[in-house]
Amino acid sequence: MTKRKNSIKNYLVLVVDIDDDIGRKAGLNTPILGRDENIKALIKLGLADPGDSDVNAILGGVKIYDELKSSGKNVEIVTISGDVNVESEKCALRLKEQIDFILYLYNPDFIYLVSDGKEDELILKYLESKDVFVWKKRIIVKQSETLESTYYLIQEFIKKTMEEYIPLILSFVGFSLLLYAIFADIGWRIVVGILGLYILSEGLGVRKLLYEKIKKKEEFSIGRIFPISATISLFILIIGLTYSISLIHQIKELNLLIGKFFLHFVNFLTLSLIVLMVGKFIDSVIHSDNEILEIFKKYFFYLICIFIARELIISGGNYLLGNIEFITFVLEIIVYISIIIILSVILFTKSNNKNRAKL
Repeated sequence: MTKRKNSIKNYLVLVVDIDDDIGRKAGLNTPILGRDENIKALIKLGLADPGDSDVNAILGGVKIYDELKSSGKNVEIVTISGDVNVESEKCALRLKEQIDFILYLYNPDFIYLVSDGKEDELILKYLESKDVFVWKKRIIVKQSETLESTYYLIQEFIKKTMEEYIPLILSFVGFSLLLYAIFADIGWRIVVGILGLYILSEGLGVRKLLYEKIKKKEEFSIGRIFPISATISLFILIIGLTYSISLIHQIKELNLLIGKFFLHFVNFLTLSLIVLMVGKFIDSVIHSDNEILEIFKKYFFYLICIFIARELIISGGNYLLGNIEFITFVLEIIVYISIIIILSVILFTKSNNKNRAKL
């Protein structure tokens, strides 16, 4: 291409919409020539999709055009577009035709290539073969797809952490402290066991699978679990009774006999009640229409009550055996009943308020 032999240098601001958002969204054909037409185009594209980064690319091109114009440069601005399939031959040919046309029309000495950073290297490779100097101006905007996605991922993570994980962590810490207060060192073993089960279920994907199936209750084809758990619970009680009676049958004093029986039988009773409760819990989760959180709170309360009952039975057995004083036994009863009352208020007051609101 032969350059005009004069002292005036021609500048061209070339805005590139390589994936043709301006055609697909705003219904405009390119090339778009001149400042006024580009302003109209960016308004139309902005109304069609305010978040499109090409709007900012055109604005960036207009800004460069105005700066060059105010400094006395002979400058024009053009927007061209390719095709949605940016790696296709159709996209390359369309860009080539438009570039050849504007190079012939304006015969620029310098080109400011403006884009939002998407595959602008394709244009640069073609312009390198022309007798023209190119500055690349990449417009990086907040609405760019990658940055926007990253922002919303971070925002969603923080939101989920605040709304889901922090209450879960606080609940688990409270649960752990409560178990320790009730059962001393054995409470930590229970906590570690529960935490281990949770980590194992997360690692194997069991929790997620169960949660998805729980949300779609119709996918469960199994029947009621409670009859099975009740049978197992009864079997445990029979074994516990047989074992405990075999150990105390030679004791003559009534208080010692009952105390020893309590201490031997209490673990079998606790285990049978837990098995019974687990069966009922599973049935409630699968077959009930109540929210999972409400079901969990209810059975968590039942579990605490079972363990508190265990501690009271042990204390009663120790009192009958003379291992603790009556006042100590009474104080333990008061403390454990207070825990049950406070826990019931914490877990169920909110639900009761909601029910009243519905009524």
